Amino acid sequence: MLFWFEIFKTFRRWRTYISFTVIALIVILTEVVMKLSAGEVVHRMLRPFQRDFLITGNILNAWFVTAFIMNSLHIHIPFLITLVAGDMVSSEATSGTIRFLLIRPPSRGRIITAKYLTALFYTAILVIFFALVCVLLGVPLFGSGDLIIHHYGKFDIAFIPESEIPLRLFFAFAAAIWSMSVVASIAFLFSTLAENSIGPIIGTMAVVIVFLVLGNLPLDFFRNMKPYLFTTYMINLWQQFLNLRIPWPEIGRSAIILGLHNVGLFLIAFFVFKRKDIKS
Repeated sequence: MLFWFEIFKTFRRWRTYISFTVIALIVILTEVVMKLSAGEVVHRMLRPFQRDFLITGNILNAWFVTAFIMNSLHIHIPFLITLVAGDMVSSEATSGTIRFLLIRPPSRGRIITAKYLTALFYTAILVIFFALVCVLLGVPLFGSGDLIIHHYGKFDIAFIPESEIPLRLFFAFAAAIWSMSVVASIAFLFSTLAENSIGPIIGTMAVVIVFLVLGNLPLDFFRNMKPYLFTTYMINLWQQFLNLRIPWPEIGRSAIILGLHNVGLFLIAFFVFKRKDIKS
């Protein structure tokens, strides 16, 4: 009951729909521009491989465009998630309803758990919406076909037959939900520590950006640090499903590490909320 009440409250706020609007605009603008500049896009795609490969068919298809847009998942989706996840608890303090909320019969543990599950639910719905807009707009604009993709930083290309793509994309977006849940967990933790929503939003984005920068600096010190940054697993998890062969052991390891992050962050938020002073 508490969970559905939190969902109702969340989706009543106008801020919740900013993320969906922004995602729709990004995807629509990207796909329309790629359609209008199809010749240039295909030329840039094939230029590194024209000497060694003969590639024919519908290369610029809906699946390639979807994978291309997904590559920016770690840039714009985390910010959009923090707009709601970072507001889950701090908004109660800002509006002054935190005292009323905590003197009601439901325990603090049930309240914080319901809010956290709502943050995860919102994250999942946002990524699912992102997937639907990419595919439902991409198929009419670009058609279907086999997927030829080159991952940044690698020297090979992956060729995925059209028959395998729907299932692979399903797993990729499911992995994206799991990856983005860590961002939601960080924002949620900061929300339990703050008295307004600005701090959790800025704090979460600062953590994500700093970790991304550190993980991509071309120095041995930072390369050795990379396995300890959650952003390493957050980005790599979904991309593994678009490799030529799916590395299930590596995927399982990344999923477990991200899951442990979620559990640890939630437990900290749980105990912080349980000890929260509502008298001051």
